[in-house]
Amino acid sequence: MPGRTFTHPPAHQPDSLFESCSWFYALCREYLFRDHTPEISRALFPPEGPAPGTRVLELGCGPGFYACRLSQEYPQIHTTGVDLSRRLLARAKSRAASRSLQNCTFAYADAHSLPDASNSVDAIVVSRLFLIVANREAVLGEIFRVLRPGGRCFIAEPTSGFRTRIPLGCMWLLSKVTNSPGEDIASRDRLT
Repeated sequence: MPGRTFTHPPAHQPDSLFESCSWFYALCREYLFRDHTPEISRALFPPEGPAPGTRVLELGCGPGFYACRLSQEYPQIHTTGVDLSRRLLARAKSRAASRSLQNCTFAYADAHSLPDASNSVDAIVVSRLFLIVANREAVLGEIFRVLRPGGRCFIAEPTSGFRTRIPLGCMWLLSKVTNSPGEDIASRDRLT
């Protein structure tokens, strides 16, 4: 339309699907998605287990499934989960607290620009993140930047497009059904 300027919303909006439907995503993570913890452990750690003080970072941790599982299984390590959904981070913190995990923390952070110092992380877990990030190359660059020399990264992405679209489609539908008309107008106004 003449006279109107349209800009794209930021890659990660506070009112994203993962924020508005955090409960549904947490449910899917817990009961629908495959648990890769054994594969992650084998890929990241030697057979005798990780050394004391090993730092593990989970990118796009959501409800903290892997960060908590690894912290519980290996009390000698420290895991940090990062995500852009404050609601999912609250769930992750609650999960860690209910399990009394003192070696597991969570932080609000963008995988495109991690707060960690270069070469400061021993291992990274990435699960289902590359499906939704705005710039995969930037995220990979951050992974390589924060991993220490010889560090390891485990990436798990779905192989079935159909099975992947089901939870995302349901989240989209739920967000449309649960938004009030005023919220829809406010969302559209941000795009203009």
